[in-house]
Amino acid sequence: MIADSVGLGKTWIGKKLLEDFAYHMRQKAVVVCPASLRGMWEAELREATIPASVLSQEELGREAFDPAAWGDADVVLIDESHNFRNQAAQRYGALESLLGAHGGRGRDGAHKKVILLTATPINNDLMDLYNQLSLVTGGDRSYFAASGIGDLYRYFLAARRSLRLRDGVFALFNLLEEIVIRRTRGFIKSTYPEATIGGKRVHFPQRRLKTIRYDLESTYAGIYEEIVSGIERLALAPYNLEAYKKKDVAIDEFEAGREQALVGIFKSRYLKRFESSVAAFRISIRRALAFIETFESYILQGRVLKSTDFTRAMRFLTTEDEEDDATPRSRAGEIDASEDAREAVTGMETVDASKYDLRRLHDSLADDKRILSNIWNRVGKIRVQDDAKLAGLKEILATELRGRKVLLFTYYKDTARYLYTQLGDLDNPDAAKFQKQLGTINVRRMDSDARPKDRSRIVRLFAPKSNDAAELTGGEKEIDVLISTDVLSEGQNLQDCGYLINYDLHWNPTRMVQRAGRIDRIGTEFDRLMIYNMFPDEGLERLLRLVEGLSEKIAAIDVTGFLDASILGEAVHPRNFNTLRRIRDEDGSVIEEEEQFTELASNEFLLKQLRELLAGGARDALEEIPDGIHSGLARPGASGVFFYFQSRPERGEKLHFWKYIELKSSAASDSASPRVDPSTRSFRLTPRSLGRDDRQDRQASDGIIDNRYLIANLIACDRDTPRFVDAELFSAVFDLQEKVIENILSSIEEQRARGAAPRSLDPIQQTAATAIQGYLSHPDVDRPAAVAAIKFISMPMRRMQVTRLRSAFRDFQRTGTIQILLEAINELHAQFGEAPGGPPAANDQPAVILTRDDLRLICFDLIGG
Repeated sequence: MIADSVGLGKTWIGKKLLEDFAYHMRQKAVVVCPASLRGMWEAELREATIPASVLSQEELGREAFDPAAWGDADVVLIDESHNFRNQAAQRYGALESLLGAHGGRGRDGAHKKVILLTATPINNDLMDLYNQLSLVTGGDRSYFAASGIGDLYRYFLAARRSLRLRDGVFALFNLLEEIVIRRTRGFIKSTYPEATIGGKRVHFPQRRLKTIRYDLESTYAGIYEEIVSGIERLALAPYNLEAYKKKDVAIDEFEAGREQALVGIFKSRYLKRFESSVAAFRISIRRALAFIETFESYILQGRVLKSTDFTRAMRFLTTEDEEDDATPRSRAGEIDASEDAREAVTGMETVDASKYDLRRLHDSLADDKRILSNIWNRVGKIRVQDDAKLAGLKEILATELRGRKVLLFTYYKDTARYLYTQLGDLDNPDAAKFQKQLGTINVRRMDSDARPKDRSRIVRLFAPKSNDAAELTGGEKEIDVLISTDVLSEGQNLQDCGYLINYDLHWNPTRMVQRAGRIDRIGTEFDRLMIYNMFPDEGLERLLRLVEGLSEKIAAIDVTGFLDASILGEAVHPRNFNTLRRIRDEDGSVIEEEEQFTELASNEFLLKQLRELLAGGARDALEEIPDGIHSGLARPGASGVFFYFQSRPERGEKLHFWKYIELKSSAASDSASPRVDPSTRSFRLTPRSLGRDDRQDRQASDGIIDNRYLIANLIACDRDTPRFVDAELFSAVFDLQEKVIENILSSIEEQRARGAAPRSLDPIQQTAATAIQGYLSHPDVDRPAAVAAIKFISMPMRRMQVTRLRSAFRDFQRTGTIQILLEAINELHAQFGEAPGGPPAANDQPAVILTRDDLRLICFDLIGG
C-alpha cells in the first residue's frame, strides 16, 4: 500500500511500479481507478508506453460487470483504494472476483500482485483499512500467522475496541511497517528540503484557515429551538422495533444495540443537513415524513415491516448523500418523496406482529409524524432572502474573493444544487443579479450525477494549466467558481486555484485533508493557500452538543461490539468536536495534524533518524560497539527495560527482536492506556494496557510489548540526554532478560504452530462440507466430484465466494437437493481455480526454528525514574 499524503505523487510512484512489471517484465497489468481519473491514467500509461488496461471503479459497480477478460492479470493497481472500504458494495465483490480468478494467479503462473494507492486509508473506522488489506490477503485471516498475527480480523478488532481510533493505528505498527509506505507533507518538507521534480524545486505553500461567520438562528428565525428540540424528541420507531416488543417477549440485545445506533445516526444526519442548507434540510424532512407515513400504513393493516434490514435502511438514508457507492440518479425538479419511501419498503420482510405492542408503536409513529409535519410547515416558509448563510457566502465572494478562482465544497448534492441555483443559474433572477454585481463570472456545479467525461471537461475548464490545457486559460468558458460535492475530493489536479471554501462543518476531518489536497499539490505556484470555513456564530454550541451527545451514544454501543463499519458509515466520532472548534478558531496546524493522524504510524521517521545518524559518521562507531552494551534513560512513570536481540545469521535469515518489559505495574498503570500528545507526537503508556481484549493477538504478554512504534517513543532521546541508570532496575536485569528470552522462544514456537495450523474458514464452509460428506454414498452423487468440492471449500475463500456459497446452501436447505449445492461449488471452482482465496499466506514460508543459543543480545536500555 502506497499511502502518501494527498498531492505527493502516488500516481507517479504507481506508474513507476507498473513500468517495472508491465513494461520491463512484460506482465499483464490492470489499473482500477475512479471514472474521473480514467482519462488521466490512460494518458500517463500511453506516454510511458506501459501496456495496461484501465477499469473504472464505477464499471466494477455494475451488475453486468464480467471480470473474465482481466482474470489472468499479473498485477492489479487500485487507485483511491479507500473506495473499496465497504465489503458489502457491488464494486468490492467484483474486484474480489477479478483478484480471485484463475486461482488468484496471473498469466505468468505466479500469484497476483496487488498495489493499493490511497492518501486516506482510514476514512471513518479502522476496519476501512482491514477491508482494503483483505484484497491483498484474499480473505485469509491467518495470512500473517508467521508474523505473530493468528487472526487478522481479531487483530484489527482488538486495536479498534481497546484503543481510540487515533491511537489504534499505532497498535498496528508492526503490521503496517511491513506492507505500507506512508509519508506526510511535513515529513517530506523536513526530510527532503532540496527535492526537485523535472529540475524544479518542490514548493510547499503555507496553508491558512479563515472563518466565515453567519447567524444560523436568524435563518430559522423564531423556530430554531423548535426544530432542534423536535429532532431530539423523534422516536424513529421504524428503526427501533426491539424497543416496542411486548413485555413478555425477549429482546434481542444485539439488534437493540444496532437499532439504537441507527436512530442516533439518523438524528445526527438531520442535524448535519440542518446546518448545511435550508434546501437540504427541507428534503430530509419531507423524505422522513413520507417514510413514516408509508410505514404507518402497514401498521394500520396489522403488519410490521422488518426495518432492521440495515442495508435497506442505510440505502434509503444515503440517497441524500454523495456516497462513493451511490448510484447516480438524475432527478428533474423535486424529489418524489412518497415514491422513494414506497420503493424503500418494497420487498422488506414482515415480522410476527403479535410480538409487538402495536398501539404503542403506532402512537410513536403518530408523534413523529406530528413533529415532522410541524417542522415541514415551518421550514417551508423560509425564503432565500432569509438565508444568512447564503448571504455570508455571497458577501465573501463579492468582496475578499472577487476576481479569484474559488473551489466550494459541500457534503450534500442538494446543497450544491441549491447554491448553483442561487449563484450560477442565469435563469434565476437572484443569481443573474449577483453575477451582474461581480461582472459576470462562470459558475459550474459537479456532483455524482455528472458523467465521467463531463467531470473531466469541468476539471480542465477550472484548472487548465494543471491539466495540460493552458490554451483554455482566460477563455470565456474558463470556470471561476466551482461548486462540488466530495466526488471531486480525490485524485484531481486543481492547483490553478488557491482559494477553497467549505460550506458545511467538518464532521469528518479526513474530508478536510482530502479537499485541501486538491489545491495543495506538487506544482502549485501559490505561496499561500486560503481555506475558508463557514461557521454559525449563533447556535453552534447548541448544535455541537446535540450531535456530540448522539455520537457518544453511538460510540458507546460500538465499544460493545454490536456495530460494524457498514452500520457506522459516516457517523461522527466524538474526537472530532475539538477539531471543529480549532478550525473555527483558525488554528492552521490542524490540517497537518489531521494528516498525521491518518499516518498509519509510518516508520519513515525512524528511518530518517537512522540515515542522519549514519550520514554523520556513526556507522564505524556503531560497528565497534560490543554486544550487550547498555544505557539508561529517565522516563517519569516508566519502570522497565528494553532489550534488542538478533538471531544468528548462520541459522537462516537474520531476525530482529525488540522487547520492552515492565519491572512492575500498579493498579493505576494497569488501567491506563497509551495516548498520543498531538503537539509532540509523544506517548504516555503502560504496556500492560495494550491488547488486553485479545489474548491470541496480544501486543503485551506478562508486561512485555513488541510494538516498535511505542518502544521507539519510550527509548527516544537526544545526543545530550544524560545517562540515568535506576539501581533497582539494574539489579533485576538478568531476571527480566530471562523472561524476555522465554517470551521470544515461545513466540517463535507459537508462530510456527499457527503457520502449520489450518487457515481460518467461514463457518458456512465447514457446514457445507459436512452436508456434502453426508451424501458421499448417495447413488445420484458423483463421489470423486463431491470429494473435490469438499476439498475446494475447505480452503480460505474470499467474502464474495462465501456469499455465493451461503446462498447456494440456503437453496439446498430449501429444496433438499444436494445437486444445487454441488453445481454452485463447481461453478466457483471453475471460476476461481485450484487455489481459492488468491495469494499465498505469508505463513507459506519455511517455519523458523530458533533455540536459546541462536539469540544474540545486542543491547539493553533501562527506562525508569
